[in-house]
Amino acid sequence: MKILVINPNTSTLVTEKVANKIRQIARPDVQADVIQIEHGPESLESYYDESLATPYTIQAVKKANEEGYDAIILAAFCDPGLEALKEISSVPVYGIEETSFSVALLLGHKFSILTEKPHKTSSKKQHVRKYGLESRFASVRALGMGVVEIAEKPEKVKEIGMALARRMIEEDGAEVIIMGCASMAGYSDDLEKELGIPVIDPIATTYKVVEGLTDIRMSLSKIGLYARPAPQKIN
Repeated sequence: MKILVINPNTSTLVTEKVANKIRQIARPDVQADVIQIEHGPESLESYYDESLATPYTIQAVKKANEEGYDAIILAAFCDPGLEALKEISSVPVYGIEETSFSVALLLGHKFSILTEKPHKTSSKKQHVRKYGLESRFASVRALGMGVVEIAEKPEKVKEIGMALARRMIEEDGAEVIIMGCASMAGYSDDLEKELGIPVIDPIATTYKVVEGLTDIRMSLSKIGLYARPAPQKIN
């Protein structure tokens, strides 16, 4: 089995954090490779950033199909270009946001999201509405930190994150918390131990889901939503 994890930004620091987590949990019989896009933004903190990153991510997904990977993981908690990537790929493509939402539904009644900067709370609420999960959504609260800073300062993330998580539980009614950024990889264990509720690391959770689904040969439906697009002549 070959699984490719794509970081759709150009931050080597974030890529290495993701790779470290994957190395800790990947089965020895699985080839799990972690890469970043060759060009694009250093971090994805806006829809504009996501738009800049998507063409290079498309290139990476096409190459992964050619190289015989069995599954692909998009390692950014905004799932940039996910629908288009699923359309063009012959193998399953999993976004860490979509997968984390799905798993959260299995673990408790309502989930909350810990995100990066305050303006991202609006986009997270929009994503929850997109998936029709408003009735299972408790809240989103922001660390007030950027993606690269989150990767650089784990203790600060855990300190602020713990305080926000307690408010999510006590004030918002959260039973599950999602660490809403790929650069938070590896930070969930301490919070979960202290809080006593499930705290989802989106990288670890998505990776293990993908291993399992690949084992049983699950794939994408290509007859509707993710039907392969017609060839286009690009001028």
